[in-house]
Amino acid sequence: MIFNVQKCSIHDGVGLRTIVFFKGCPLRCKWCANPESQLYSPEIMEHPRKCVGDGNCVKVCPSSAIYPAEEGLLIDREKCRKCFKCTEVCYALAKEVCGEDKTAEELFKEVNKDRHFYHLKGGGATFSGGEPLTQPELLTELAQKCRANRIGTTIETCGYGDYEKFKGAIPYIDHIFFDLKVMDGEKHRELTGVTNEVILDNLKKINSFGVPITIRTPVVPGSNDAVENIQAIAEFIKDLSSVKEYELLPYHNLGESKYKALGRKYELEEVNPPEDEFIRERVKIANKVLKPCGKECFYTKKNAREVVL
Repeated sequence: MIFNVQKCSIHDGVGLRTIVFFKGCPLRCKWCANPESQLYSPEIMEHPRKCVGDGNCVKVCPSSAIYPAEEGLLIDREKCRKCFKCTEVCYALAKEVCGEDKTAEELFKEVNKDRHFYHLKGGGATFSGGEPLTQPELLTELAQKCRANRIGTTIETCGYGDYEKFKGAIPYIDHIFFDLKVMDGEKHRELTGVTNEVILDNLKKINSFGVPITIRTPVVPGSNDAVENIQAIAEFIKDLSSVKEYELLPYHNLGESKYKALGRKYELEEVNPPEDEFIRERVKIANKVLKPCGKECFYTKKNAREVVL
């Protein structure tokens, strides 16, 4: 299952890319910018500003779950049965389905439409999520089709999945963005809903394939931004031969509106993005560990790579 195919991206791999967003993730990170990616099933996202108030959704709802509010006609999520009838009659797209089943062949046809641009710009397909490793059959088949047609592949992963099931996909991946959020296992459970033993073990196993890996850490104030955590991650990855670099991603709250669209509460609404100097200091700390091992920590500012030594 996927929830989006995004064309012409320049931020999730080299060159111009098509991003296939897999739907479903075993983690529940408090700062998740794509909450619509978490469940392995379709959902209704609602956008009250688009509502024209025609009342068609009210008429077709079998559980009387739609009620009038100042912003428009809204869904009572406790009553909603997810029959999706309201989305079928909402021509204004104030209520729309997020998530659909697609075959690897269908997805490849979308990816392949821009193959000429990939070859010109050095781009390709990026498999993101959600967590692609938890849909190993779809991931493997899609990656194989891309490889057979000389389309570069990148995966963005939190590393949580069944290694025996997803390992067949790794030889068809050209680059891996691997998230390490927190090194302390219990702290990891507190912030994401799961401990990190499986993630760390999978990273070691994936490292053996020789596919270039970029480690990423979303730096979230008050959650995982401690100097000790950044140092611990750097220490863990410094001797992993396939890990080439370490990127710090400053927290942002751009996904907050999506929680409201899904009828959920965003837990970090009082958290502000970190200051630039704060991130630079942590990049510098990580580089003290990584530079002697031939690796580099950086962050991205205005689409440019920033390294602090």
